Amino acid sequence: MIKRLNPRERTVVVSGLIILVLVVVWFALLQPYFKTMSTLDRKINTHRHNLIKVEKMSSQVSQLRRQLAEVGTPKKGKRPLFSQVESLTEQTGVREQLLSMRPQPATTQGAFRQQLVEVRLDKLSLLQLVKLLHAVEYRSGGVQVRSMRVKPRFEDRSLLDVNMVLMSLESL
Repeated sequence: MIKRLNPRERTVVVSGLIILVLVVVWFALLQPYFKTMSTLDRKINTHRHNLIKVEKMSSQVSQLRRQLAEVGTPKKGKRPLFSQVESLTEQTGVREQLLSMRPQPATTQGAFRQQLVEVRLDKLSLLQLVKLLHAVEYRSGGVQVRSMRVKPRFEDRSLLDVNMVLMSLESL
């Protein structure tokens, strides 16, 4: 059939066949290949980003495990919570404002024993309260504020009455 065509018509038919083959190759092979490759590139970037997150979380988990191990190891010479709180009030200069300190019964939670001390302070300035909270947070070695209620005094609004419960955990 192609032999019956003149050379110009043969050139048009062969050119059309070549274009048709190229279009079929593009839509059947190359376009799905490029689409798949771009999808895989996006997945690689997503997984790379997730891997970075997992590595950060892994370092945080190991840091938290070290902190938990430090809490879990009994420290030599660790004083009872009551005496620690008394020492903190003396160090921060709020011993005169201390109305009462009541130790609460110790409770056991898993492998840890929780000690609580309720502290009541009257006529405390805001600066003194901040100093006390800073000392509890950074100098006390494991003592935390479990709850705190602050209310201003009626006769002098610059002075505060503070009720707080301090807590410490120690391993059994």
